[in-house]
Amino acid sequence: MDLLTYILFFGLALTLITWLSPARWQIWVILAGTVLFLALEAPVSLLILGLTTGSSYWIFRTSLSLTTATILILVQNITIFVLYKIGIGAALLSPVDRLIPLGLSYYSFRQIHYAIERYKGKVGPHNFGDYAAYMFFLPTILIGPINRFQPFLRNIYRRRWDANLFSEGLERILYGYAKIVIIGNFLLTNKLTAVVTALEGKNEWLATYLRVLNYTLNTYFQFAGYSDVAIGLALLLGFRVMENFNYPFLAPNINEFWNRWHISLSSWCRDYVYTPMASITRKPIIGIIMTMLVIGLWHEISLKYIIWGVYHGLGVAVWHLYNRSELSKRLQNSLPAYDYWAILLTFHFVLFSFVIVKEENWQAIVQTYRLLLGLA
Repeated sequence: MDLLTYILFFGLALTLITWLSPARWQIWVILAGTVLFLALEAPVSLLILGLTTGSSYWIFRTSLSLTTATILILVQNITIFVLYKIGIGAALLSPVDRLIPLGLSYYSFRQIHYAIERYKGKVGPHNFGDYAAYMFFLPTILIGPINRFQPFLRNIYRRRWDANLFSEGLERILYGYAKIVIIGNFLLTNKLTAVVTALEGKNEWLATYLRVLNYTLNTYFQFAGYSDVAIGLALLLGFRVMENFNYPFLAPNINEFWNRWHISLSSWCRDYVYTPMASITRKPIIGIIMTMLVIGLWHEISLKYIIWGVYHGLGVAVWHLYNRSELSKRLQNSLPAYDYWAILLTFHFVLFSFVIVKEENWQAIVQTYRLLLGLA
């Protein structure tokens, strides 16, 4: 059974058991279900999550200063995240964990968010059970979004059975499943790949373009589909979590693209990377570059993703300069169908960036760019 199907069956079973349980036990049922899922599928991840959840809560209850406690939690989570991202500890991982412990990228950033918000004094009264429920929330622990603690805490005490919410959740799961299975797996992975194969040797430019297009669209539909499933499962359990995608390929500029793509990660980086860096340096461009670097390294710690992050960071910075220029005003007033050209340009800027992360080596990256630009 593939992971998506397993998550769906497990999530639906957990939903049924949760709503059949007494109201005061429902949060604990969800937590126990998450523990069971991780124990069966990713025991290493369960161990890491359990230890870091306990430490990131109880460190704040020691005699350490608020600043010291926050730094300790940040160092703890960043260290574990980086060690697994660069391959240390890989021998301990089960097949389902893929390259790193299942869910580590998401729950590490949730713990950092929690620590910083506690440092700022923005976290309301809560107990360890509330925090554990947040960290062990099955729908978002595996595939995102990186939901925030404060809205989740409000949900814990306000949630009630709501047939409309439940229906909305089923719809989102259906949409997500269709994106992954019908569009991603069938139309793109199977059908479009067959078209590309047939074009190879006949029209290399078109074959190359469609191959990169296939990778880009498949990345979106798979990722957005899993996010829909996660949001849908959360709705079934009575929780509304933040959206993660908002038609990013219809964005008219690269800045707007990042307001629509992986919203939970980009907004996390805006709050915890861009804002402090821009404030400290007084140079927004440094904040932009650092933000995109973190987004790149969140995916993979490698030179390719560093370059990918810089590529997007420079793109956002250049767009801000252009947007304040006279050229921008003149083009908007004089160029026919400006908005459509802007969307097309933004899409292809993003499309070209996926070449960097798609190809296996630098030689293949250069060759793909040469083909796309008509230089080979």
